[in-house]
Amino acid sequence: MSGAVLTIRIVLVRASFAVARHLPLRPRVVLATAHSARLAGNLVAIRDELTRRSPAIPVVVLAHRPTAGLRGRLVAAWHAIVAGYYLATSRAFIVDDYFFPIYVIRPRHGTTIIQTWHACGAFKKVGYSVLDKSFGVDEALARRVRIHSNYDVCLVACQAAAPHYAEAFRQPLEKFVSRLGIPRTDVFFGEERLARTREAVRRRYDLTDDRRVVLYAPTFRGDSVMDARATDDLDLDLLRAALGDDHVLLIRLHPFVRSRTRIDPELAGFAIDVSDHPDINELMLVSDVLITDYSSAIYEFALLGRPIVFFAPDHEAYERERGFYFDYRTGVPGPIFETTADLARYLRAGVFDIDLVERFRQASFDVADGHSATHVTDELILPSLTRAGDRR
Repeated sequence: MSGAVLTIRIVLVRASFAVARHLPLRPRVVLATAHSARLAGNLVAIRDELTRRSPAIPVVVLAHRPTAGLRGRLVAAWHAIVAGYYLATSRAFIVDDYFFPIYVIRPRHGTTIIQTWHACGAFKKVGYSVLDKSFGVDEALARRVRIHSNYDVCLVACQAAAPHYAEAFRQPLEKFVSRLGIPRTDVFFGEERLARTREAVRRRYDLTDDRRVVLYAPTFRGDSVMDARATDDLDLDLLRAALGDDHVLLIRLHPFVRSRTRIDPELAGFAIDVSDHPDINELMLVSDVLITDYSSAIYEFALLGRPIVFFAPDHEAYERERGFYFDYRTGVPGPIFETTADLARYLRAGVFDIDLVERFRQASFDVADGHSATHVTDELILPSLTRAGDRR
């Protein structure tokens, strides 16, 4: 981000905030994301909980996916103004990722800012943890803006991960809480809800037989969200030849990747592009095995107690580019493969270490009971709407 663009964004947010702060604080909830045009994960779970229990509470959605070019900058400028207004006039402001406007204002007393974060565990390094990496914070931005500041509460899945997030956000440990759980994991509980979701996903992708369903969900490559790209290391033809007709592969690219997977016509019926499915957790419910590389989807999938396999031929390069909060080679809950042939042989044999997955699950979650959205609503959101204070 150029210095001029950064300055304009800061000025727009602060000007909007400065004007709007003279208005009364409203007892409303703002759900905001800056990396997608629609809500997902934790924000959807919280929205649905509020709609179900307290439909009279105003809920505002701010969802913006950045794009390049002049039009992209103009849209970003407008969203900066809108965000400044709602930060100044709302009692509860909830985000699931980096959200620039929060970091360039001084929140009003009486506003609660909650960071739910989109990943369940501390896996890939983020924030201040990647200042020395090619991926991550722009140097000009880091010098002028205290990124990840002004949060009142940050949700984490377990307290063991809190020190990593505290490093990434440069926030005190006491701001990180695990006792409420992670709302996006609620989808994995409740037999009626599970059955309904599984049936809907199976119908959508015609998964009506008893083939083993393999979910392939790699993370993105690239030094920023704007240049995110997919990996093409997995040989789909070889995988199809090795696994035969009793497997089906669901391919789910990272939401930051704007291109679609090219699937040859010969692979029809075996490989299905499901990248446009809004919730990867729903895809997990119908999947028997997860293949990934460095995706935090491993945490949610571990809740299902099903095998996880890692295909990571570039893990040494990725370590240099991004880095991890633990030793990748020994810390992930499954075997690591560097060739499609070795991966295919492992899947074909079908002998998996579920105990490893279970140990990973137990270490990764302090609370996962299907009621996390309720806990967050009761303990954080509803009290924030009536909290005293309106310092100007």
